[in-house]
Amino acid sequence: MNINKTINRHWRDWAAIVYLFICLCDFFVGPLWWNLLMFDACADVLAAGQDCKTSRWEPLTLQAGAMLHLSFGAILGATAWRKKDEVEIHNNRTDATS
Repeated sequence: MNINKTINRHWRDWAAIVYLFICLCDFFVGPLWWNLLMFDACADVLAAGQDCKTSRWEPLTLQAGAMLHLSFGAILGATAWRKKDEVEIHNNRTDATS
């Protein structure tokens, strides 16, 4: 029963950490890795005097109308808004019993 309380108490924090990790990978690590790979792949082509045709990094989370960001924003925003009520109820319950 203790694990259920822990999950219930900290799921918002874990959801925010997952969202932060996804954004860091998609907007920082992905483009950096892509550009380093394209630099190595085009080195021989550019040395031969030809034009290397590569594409730019396109963030995966911005495809399909950025539904991932909209979904995470709705989940985290709505739960943060309701967290205030939960904290007030919890504090009122502990104040009444003590």
